Amino acid sequence: MSSMSIGFLNDDTCWCGDRISEADGHEYTEIQNMAEGFKLLESSDLDAVIIPSRAIHGRQIEMISSGLSVAGAINQHRPFHVVVAGDRPSHLPRSAVVISGSRIVRRQLRRFRRDLRVLSPKAWSGIQNVPLPEENVVSWLEDMRQNGIIDAYTIPRESFDRLNLKTRRFALWPDPKEAGGSFFLPPMYSDLPIVIAREGFPKKRLEGLFGREGGAAWHVMNELFGAESEDVADGIGVLVQHRTISSLLQQAETTRDLALEQSCRDSEGDILPEGSRLFIRVEYVSKDGMRTFRMDRLIDPENLHSGCVTMGMEWRAMFSTLSEPQDEHPRLGAGSPAFFQQ
Repeated sequence: MSSMSIGFLNDDTCWCGDRISEADGHEYTEIQNMAEGFKLLESSDLDAVIIPSRAIHGRQIEMISSGLSVAGAINQHRPFHVVVAGDRPSHLPRSAVVISGSRIVRRQLRRFRRDLRVLSPKAWSGIQNVPLPEENVVSWLEDMRQNGIIDAYTIPRESFDRLNLKTRRFALWPDPKEAGGSFFLPPMYSDLPIVIAREGFPKKRLEGLFGREGGAAWHVMNELFGAESEDVADGIGVLVQHRTISSLLQQAETTRDLALEQSCRDSEGDILPEGSRLFIRVEYVSKDGMRTFRMDRLIDPENLHSGCVTMGMEWRAMFSTLSEPQDEHPRLGAGSPAFFQQ
């Protein structure tokens, strides 16, 4: 394979520079923003650009109008967040202050412990009347934690390693470890680099960068939530994995998860044939963490597009119903307020 010129963009949710070091034979250039990457692609100074998928949300029209498209995606490694604290989240003192830059993680932590005081960095700086640093936010948070001003904060797992922090951290796992245990689905687009190239550029030359599971994750997130506002998208957690039916049934039995067990059955109630499926778990959590809506689906990788279209229709129909008040019905009974109070 001939050498190519590839640009990459880093941010706190996805360190693309660390992910491309695994590939050899190409020239890599760091870019400062997505606009610069688009310009270099249009002028053919770069053959492809690897960027965090979060950066493209809401800007796909700009990408398409520039004659560019998403050629593929790289597999997620560790999309979950970690809590940096002196003790486990379950052992933090009552009314402990926890700072998190992710909206879905803040809501999941409120669900996990109702007494925690979970805030965004912007909200905390406003309450304390202190300036929010434009750079080195993690250093600012760590200084406050060591000085006892806050009790904990969360950052992506990859960021924790990248910054080489020498302190205790506790993973917010996407799967419960015991029956009825808590789980924290990763924020949408977390640790998911995508590859952008010019329309018509031979994708075969880029295949060495792509990951099958990463491509599926990007397709699911873009198909289901690509048109959603940032407010809605930031409140959604998504997990996309290749799993076997037997492993999912074993997990459902261990954790007593009836919804997961039902997702392994067909419309007749029979267990699906053994084999690898794309397991998709999507969750929306209310602002106070009191109410959640989760959907689990198993999709044949060969029918990814049609499966995502069907799942997207089901999700939007259910979410719309849960977000609107229900009127009184002569047969169904008295009306009720919206399940999700925005």
